[in-house]
Formats: sequence, structure tokens, C-alpha cells
Amino acid sequence: MGFENISFISEENLNLIIKILISLALGILIGLERERKAKTEAFIGIRTIPLISILGTVSAFIYSHYWHGIFWFTFGALIIYTSINYYKEYEKDVGITTEVSSLIAFIIGILVYYEYIYSAIFITFITTTLLAAKPFLEKFAKNISQEELISILKFILITVIIYPLLPDKDFGPFNAFNLKSIWKVVVIVSSIDFIGYIFMKWKGGGALWLTGLIGGLASSTAVSYDFAKKVREYPQLEKTAALGIIAAWTVMNIRVIVLAGVISIELAKAASVPLLLTTVIYLVFILIYYKDVFKTSSTTTQINVKNPFNLSSALQFAFIYAMVKLLIKALEFYMGNKGIYIASFISGVIDVDAITLSLAALVKNNPSMLEVAKKGLLIAVISNSYFKFLYVFAFGNKQLAKRIAVFLFIITMVCGIFIVL
Repeated sequence: MGFENISFISEENLNLIIKILISLALGILIGLERERKAKTEAFIGIRTIPLISILGTVSAFIYSHYWHGIFWFTFGALIIYTSINYYKEYEKDVGITTEVSSLIAFIIGILVYYEYIYSAIFITFITTTLLAAKPFLEKFAKNISQEELISILKFILITVIIYPLLPDKDFGPFNAFNLKSIWKVVVIVSSIDFIGYIFMKWKGGGALWLTGLIGGLASSTAVSYDFAKKVREYPQLEKTAALGIIAAWTVMNIRVIVLAGVISIELAKAASVPLLLTTVIYLVFILIYYKDVFKTSSTTTQINVKNPFNLSSALQFAFIYAMVKLLIKALEFYMGNKGIYIASFISGVIDVDAITLSLAALVKNNPSMLEVAKKGLLIAVISNSYFKFLYVFAFGNKQLAKRIAVFLFIITMVCGIFIVL
């Protein structure tokens, strides 16, 4: 009798074991956080929560293969167990956080079994983050004012509720308007404002530059506008706001290269030389003239910020965006497309991403247009930079405009040289 046909573990068993191990890992992550606080509030921790998540996975397996009533026994027992503990600890007023965590761990185990792995990981991350951030969240909740709470609700209204309902359809003169596109600008500006509020509340005005760094991933134009408005209201933020704007401009350079590379790696390579050179020069100036901002103590730049974001400011920016887009459409209609360079300049006034993708597609379809596309892209970057500077000049103050003018000169000279050559 040979052993060649004997299998020690079937594919089904191996699949179940893998799922159990995933449940174990996710349960340990939540359990670690609970164990850290076990001395004060947790009745389950590093061992119990992983066991509960495994119990969820095994229960789902039994439900699928053998007995549909298993959850009445396992989940029901878990509810009874957590309820008893809650009532035992009720007089100590320690809350129900750990009990809820145990129920979430059980559900995570179920999700893993049914192969909703990403959802299970996401829920684990959110749960652990909320548990670990308890001191910060409690402090934030106790210090929040009625005005701030209403502003947060407004932020949720415009980003989560209104935006998905708007139609994505062009209308108006020259089909220049699109409600979803215009409202997207409101969402971007509001988000940047909201992120800036959180940083200033947490670390003071000295950390505002982080908002620019993050906001540059979405829109360096919106960052330039929003920060200029902040400096007009809070002049003491001038230097850190300037750094935030430049951080957004720097991120934009990288974003343009990445976007071009998604469609045409050749255009990305060609444009990367001037854009990366500009970025390096930016960084040198930052290290020389703005290094003290990174060391600024939050206590020296505390400001009294009353609102998480200013909705009227976001709407104002959206109105300007819509009017500029109308102007561009009108110019294209009456003047026609007289060349890639004109189109690049006009498009760059309001948005670099669209012209970047268009030029990359042009090179992909016609490689001989690489040099023309590269120059067109650099023209768009310069055009966009001047447009952002106009925001800084119009809505900020003279000192901020002088600081940004240095970086405008840098990108104009570097990109201009590569356009002329």
C-alpha cells in the first residue's frame, strides 16, 4: 500500500485554517489595544478578543456546512457574557467600549470566513484607531463649541450628502457649467479648510504647512486660495502659510509627473527633468528660509479659530472657478484651437490635471509629438502657477505675495528655459 494518494490536509481545510489565522491576526490587533488599558477598564484583552474573532469564523463555517442555529448559541452566549460584565461594571461607569469591541471582533471573524477580507481589515483598523485615540477624541469632544459642531455638520452635508446627488451634466453657455464639477471644488476647498482647522487645533498655527502638503494632492490652487484668505485673517500665520502653499506647489510637480506616466511614460520622463529640478530648488529654499517653521512650538502660534471651515469662502472659490471655466470655453469657441501651446496655456489657468492627461494621450498615439507635448505641459504648469499667485496677491497680503513670488520666479525660469531650448 503506497502513501502517494494520502492527503494530510484538504484544500478546504487549508482554506479554513488560513481564514482562522487572518481572524487571529485581526483579533490580536484589537486585543493589543484593549490589553494596554486592561488595568483600568478592559475585561478582555490580548487573548480573549482573538479567540472571539476565531469563534466568529468557526461559527460561520458551521453555519454554512452543518447547523444554521449555531449563531444563537455562540453569538447569543457572547451577548449574554458581555451584558453580565457590563452590569457588573455599571457602577464604575467605565462605559461599554470593550463589550462592543468584543462583538465587533466576532463579526470580523464572520467577514473573514465569507472572504470580505478587505472589509474586515478596514473595520479592524477603524476600531483600533478609535480605541487608541480615546484621549484625543474625548478632549476634542469636551472642547468643541456649538458653532464648531454646526460647522462640522455643514461639512458633512456638502461633502457626503449633496455632492453624490448632483447631476454630472454640462449645461449653460458653451456647456461651460457642470454642477458636480463645480461642487467638487467646494468639497476640495472645504476639506482643506477642515484639515487645516484640525491641525491648528491640535498643534497650533505652526503645523498649518502640513495641510498644504496634504491638500496639494487634491488641488494646489485651492490651497493657495484658502491659505491666502487665512493670512488675511491671521497675519501671524504668514510664514507657515507660505510654506504650506509651496508644499502644495511641490506636490503638484510630482502629481503632474505621475499623471503623465499613467498614460505615457515617455512624456513623464521628458517633463520630470524640469519639474524635479524645480522641486529640488524649492526644497533648498525651504531648508534655508523656512526651516524654523518646522521647529516652531505650537504654543507660540496658537490662534483662536472659531470655525472648522468657511463655507462662504468655498462657495466664492467655486464661483470664480465657474467664471474662469466659462471664459476659457468662450475663448476656445471664438478663437478656435490655434495650437497645443494656446490650449495648454488656457487649460493651465484652471486645471493642470486635464491638460496633462490630454497631452499624455497625444504622445501615446503619436510619439513624434513628444517635444511639443512636453513644452505644452510646462506652459500649463507655468500658467497655473501664475493663476495661483494671483489668488495669493488678491486674497492674501503683500508679505505673503512677496514670499510666493520667489517660487513663482523659480518655476518660470526653470520651465521657461526648457520650453525655449
